[in-house]
Amino acid sequence: MSAPARLSVRIDRKVCVGTSNCAEEAPRAYEMDDRASPHARPGATDDDILRGAEACPVGAITVFDPTTGKQVYP
Repeated sequence: MSAPARLSVRIDRKVCVGTSNCAEEAPRAYEMDDRASPHARPGATDDDILRGAEACPVGAITVFDPTTGKQVYP
């Protein structure tokens, strides 16, 4: 079993175009709602979070280390 995520996610819904690439690439980290808007899911691993963020074609997902506040992706 993988360690739970320590990273936090911010999704810019004004930038997101709803391709669902994040949810397809990392379904344990992201899910789409009924308006084709992604949401971060609890219990994902850091690897899941980063893999989904990297799959976003428009860069709508930003990942942070909540302990330091440092942006780790992109």
